[in-house]
Amino acid sequence: MAAATSFARPSTRPDEIHNLLTGVERYNPQKISVLEDYLAHQCANPDPNTNHDLMANLALLKMYQFNPPMMDLDVIRRILAKALISTSQGDFNLCLYLLSDDICKDMSIAKLLVLRDYLEKAQFDGFWSEMYGNDDDDEESVVDGIAGFDNGLRKLILAEITSTYQTIQAKLIGKMVNLDEEAVLRLAKEHGWDVDAAGVVSLPLKSENEAKTTVIKESIKFDQLTKILCAANDI
Repeated sequence: MAAATSFARPSTRPDEIHNLLTGVERYNPQKISVLEDYLAHQCANPDPNTNHDLMANLALLKMYQFNPPMMDLDVIRRILAKALISTSQGDFNLCLYLLSDDICKDMSIAKLLVLRDYLEKAQFDGFWSEMYGNDDDDEESVVDGIAGFDNGLRKLILAEITSTYQTIQAKLIGKMVNLDEEAVLRLAKEHGWDVDAAGVVSLPLKSENEAKTTVIKESIKFDQLTKILCAANDI
């Protein structure tokens, strides 16, 4: 869905955390609470693009690997939920690689895996249905504590839409981003998209959604063709 994962230092990473991640204290279990507090700070920021520190969160998961009694499933859930709306496609799977099968069987973690699958298959309406389709209001959401989760996810989905379509029905966009048609029309106005009387949205052309003619040329030498024909005769 997006660019490759980068471990460059985020501008929002404090010096204390950077020194911890690059120094000898990286796997000191006494520093787990420091990284947990830093994760809480990341989750409180509604903009996932400016405050998601994958390297720090992977270090925290690694510490949990080395110190199972100190593991906190709710922290793991928030790390995965934060990675789910990262603009780097591989972040979620990199976190997942550090989790055991038993952890993945936890109800909230398992649901996040289902949500990840919907996103990877671009089944966005299925994602929202799985996310909010349960009528049990007492059930805790797997993205509780992640500020701006819905809007962050909508940005990712809209990036996919604008990279795929030249024209698309506003109603279809609404299903993909879980918004009513009126909200989609406001969204189109904000982005400067044209909407005709039939509710068809025209998206700007870009390299990803522009149709291009591809000419395929086969380059087979005569001696190679001879070998193929001889092999066919032997069958």
